[in-house]
Amino acid sequence: MHTERANAKINAYLNIQSRREDGYHNIVSVMQTVSLCDLVTVDFQPAPQSRIALTVSGNENLPADCRNLAWRAAERFLGHTGLTGEVKIMIQKHIPTSAGLAGGSADAAAVLRALNRLCGDALSTEELCKIGLTLGADVPFCIHGGTMLSTGVGEKLERVAPMPTCTLVVAVGEEGVSTPQAYAALDEKYSFFAHPREDNHDVYELIDLWQGDALAASATCFYNIFEDVIAAQNTDVGEIKRLMREGGAISAMMSGSGPSVFGIFEAQSKAEATCASLQEMGYKAFVCHPREKYID
Repeated sequence: MHTERANAKINAYLNIQSRREDGYHNIVSVMQTVSLCDLVTVDFQPAPQSRIALTVSGNENLPADCRNLAWRAAERFLGHTGLTGEVKIMIQKHIPTSAGLAGGSADAAAVLRALNRLCGDALSTEELCKIGLTLGADVPFCIHGGTMLSTGVGEKLERVAPMPTCTLVVAVGEEGVSTPQAYAALDEKYSFFAHPREDNHDVYELIDLWQGDALAASATCFYNIFEDVIAAQNTDVGEIKRLMREGGAISAMMSGSGPSVFGIFEAQSKAEATCASLQEMGYKAFVCHPREKYID
């Protein structure tokens, strides 16, 4: 039996360059692992035939069958390795779902890492990421963790300087966002297939500033194209951003396809006070910190 942290991620920068003929999108993103996490415990016992059992606590709305990415991660690991056995997966959920924090992808990545550990590191990190990409574009990053520049559909990953030391507040309202619907809304607004976007200069300035530990200066480089459409649909996004800035955040921005918002604070006391205020107003809010990589 082995337990892995399935950490959430935030996007300090997220732009879409184009829509591919296969329906996927080419992105440019700086992704950062944060300490907010689910706990994923996996047990594997060799057996003549395979069986997967999944239990989920902390969110009664999540499926505990093949509709869950964690379940499918185990299935594909066994299929790729040719191993057979009984897999038991127990997930303690803490990451909000449908929030742009990669909670499902993080769980799937944790299952892949755990099974690989239990099976004597049968697969390389590259092989794990290939399996992960068949599950979702964020899974390869969630296998690695830390701070990475992500391009392509999310499969091209480059290690970059970590986010400078800070305290984060992550908050989200009750209404989730469907990632496919968010992409569809952007496609309608920008016509990516016909008009690719190439303007990503801020992402490289952001990376350079983090290399120099210049957190406050980097705040002007943060960007999320999904805010263009999601903030208009979900009023919580703008309200949470306003409350975070009033509480002392040097920047507040939506993560992923939303609608979660993260605020960056240089003073932990201000972060904790802002988090408490958000919770009093009925938002799900968490204090967390940037985290380093799991594996190279």
